[in-house]
Amino acid sequence: MNRTVLNISLLVFIILTWGYSWVLMKIGLQSFGPFTFAAWRCGVAGMVMLPFLFIRDIAWPKRNKFPDYIMIGLFQTTLMFGLMLYGMRFVTAGKTAVLLYTMPIWTSLILHFYLKEKLNSLKWIGVLLGSLGILSILGWDTLVNQDLKIFMGEVLIISGAISWAVSNVLIKKRMDREDPYIVNAFQLLIGTIGLILLAIPFEGTLDGIWTIKSIFIILFTGVVASSVNFTIWFYLLKKLDMNTATFSSMLVPVFGLFLDWMILGNSLDPGVIIGSVLIILGIFLVSKRQNPSSL
Repeated sequence: MNRTVLNISLLVFIILTWGYSWVLMKIGLQSFGPFTFAAWRCGVAGMVMLPFLFIRDIAWPKRNKFPDYIMIGLFQTTLMFGLMLYGMRFVTAGKTAVLLYTMPIWTSLILHFYLKEKLNSLKWIGVLLGSLGILSILGWDTLVNQDLKIFMGEVLIISGAISWAVSNVLIKKRMDREDPYIVNAFQLLIGTIGLILLAIPFEGTLDGIWTIKSIFIILFTGVVASSVNFTIWFYLLKKLDMNTATFSSMLVPVFGLFLDWMILGNSLDPGVIIGSVLIILGIFLVSKRQNPSSL
């Protein structure tokens, strides 16, 4: 197998497994509270990463960088997974995937307003399309479903996407010299501590309904969707063009929507379909590399 075929195969693998993980997370919430589920998933993922770090003999972070690791663990794992899974209790798996993947839009806005990395006109169009897509999804639920729990769930998921965006900015600005595998492992483990601190007071214990299915869900979302896939993702970012990788990742919420409909039987109302298309177009535009000659 030549290198190109291998890279494409790996890309297809992570898109499909990431898409499938959204369905599994929705099913997993039947057996665990959202914070408990997040703690088990992220804890397993972080622990699986440790032997990989030892095998590769990667140097551990310096003590003065630990505050940055704590902040990233808080935003990337504790808040992102905690808010997303809590909101997912009231929202379908496919819609959750689409709303969480608005992250690039929020990242661009943070970079523009707080770090003065100005958006060009094309990226502003992307932000506008993404915002219209969010309004399409939220507006349809408010006008048609009239369910406050669904609306609040969507707000929590969007808050998780913003938290993910904050983490990305922190990584970009403060962790550029840190090994990405170390960053992933440590932020997962640190973030898991935060999730445990949420799970115990709000959900009582870290226990759940343990069955073969629920164990499979924890292992798949923790080992495959988190540890294995992010390791592959970091590898592909070095091997593929950034635009190709970023655009391909936009297929994840598309597969999430499709599998949500096919496996869980959730219908796709017009607001979700229109909103999803607008959000994906918006993400594509804001993810394009800045052209120095553009406005």
